[in-house]
Amino acid sequence: MAISSSHHALLLPSPGMGHIIPALELAKRLVTHQIIPKLTFFYTSIKNSTPSKAETLVLQSAIKENLFDLIHLPPLDLTNKVDPHASLESKIAIVTHELPLLFVSTISTMNLNPTIIITDLFLCQLLPLVQNLNLPMFAFVPTNAWLLALGLHSPTLDKQIQGEYVNEIKPISIPGCKTIHPHEIFDMLKDRTHRLYHEFVGACEGAALANGIIVNTFHELEPKTLEALGSGQITKVPVYPVGPIVREPSPSPSPSPSPSSDEGNRSEIVEWLNKQEEESVVYVSLGSGYSMSCEEIKEMALGLELSGNKFIWSVRPTVTKAAHGHYFTAGSENLEKSNSFLDEFHRIQSNGIVITDWAPQMDILKHPSVGGFVSHCGWNSIMESVSCGVPIIGLPLFADQMMNARMLVEDVGNAVQVEVSPSAYMVGSEDLAKAIRKIMDKDDRDGCVIRARAKELKHIAERAWFPDGSAYFELSKIGH
Repeated sequence: MAISSSHHALLLPSPGMGHIIPALELAKRLVTHQIIPKLTFFYTSIKNSTPSKAETLVLQSAIKENLFDLIHLPPLDLTNKVDPHASLESKIAIVTHELPLLFVSTISTMNLNPTIIITDLFLCQLLPLVQNLNLPMFAFVPTNAWLLALGLHSPTLDKQIQGEYVNEIKPISIPGCKTIHPHEIFDMLKDRTHRLYHEFVGACEGAALANGIIVNTFHELEPKTLEALGSGQITKVPVYPVGPIVREPSPSPSPSPSPSSDEGNRSEIVEWLNKQEEESVVYVSLGSGYSMSCEEIKEMALGLELSGNKFIWSVRPTVTKAAHGHYFTAGSENLEKSNSFLDEFHRIQSNGIVITDWAPQMDILKHPSVGGFVSHCGWNSIMESVSCGVPIIGLPLFADQMMNARMLVEDVGNAVQVEVSPSAYMVGSEDLAKAIRKIMDKDDRDGCVIRARAKELKHIAERAWFPDGSAYFELSKIGH
């Protein structure tokens, strides 16, 4: 498959910031490294839902860069497909089924003449639908290689295991890979009676038709898993680790009579960080799609207070019950900065910065004053943290985050995981403070090892994207 000046890729990610951001960054690299001269990026939204501020910002940024075409597919209308009060899982199941159909019907009316199609692993039901085009097809995995191995092995597990995976007594095996504890199993595989389970397994079966699978990781981070994926035991499809694919930090805003509110927020945060000691600040963010309960915010605030560290805390307003239902609309609400928060929350604000709006995460993580990251262990956040050399205090919540956190602690060595109370299924303030101190206390022996490993990974990640680096080399294979 030789690259030519007429090479034209179509790229379709899943909705949600965790998929759109890495897909945009992949598109930028394919074009800027002249691997794909022309690319068209498709995205969609849910009808009658407000686009998130974060999503709007990253898409506007991509439009300004003008490296490739962006096409907004017609919004998906879920009103007749699923009950408005249905679970997030039910909505995702409908979206993963309907979006490939919408994409195919849309491109059939357009004069695009593509030579390559790239889609999200979770949308690989698309691949059988476009087989008749006789084009090279690639799946893009915005998560790690371990989850990819689980996904590709899931059609086999579906035949081998009776009953629910979460009820298995023994760890779940994947050829050549780390086993998975049943309680850590990826959310899409937790309920085998749910439509989402069958959509995910179907997508993973569809991925077998791909000419290659692009994954956002790098050799030095997951050597054992990548070796297993290349052995032919799990898949015959070539796997290309091209990570870390992360956003670039924002360029310094130019002086302007009326800077945007986002530039103003970023400037204030950076100015505050400039006044702090090196590696003295802990950054806290549990992702754009998760709302903490009042009790969780109280425990987090007390934990930060007990740790004794300065902090930057990116937090969504409280809800009665903790929820991850903002997957498609993260950041779209008008956030209240006062009444919804507790006394414990207000008490600690003099020791840090609280952000209830868009947070410039890469600008924060790359700042020398930041020494630790309390994270939900979403893969984008992990890749950004690795790229900036910041150790992680893991607080996994859902999806693949439990798997990610254990991999970082046991295999990668750049993280510590906070103990969760089995009865309350919630992190206590003292356990949180203890984990933060382990990372932030320069006299903690284990913490020193973890911090050193985080810095080592930063340099390895940088080298991966040198012209002779592993990620650069793997990505160059896509166009040939």
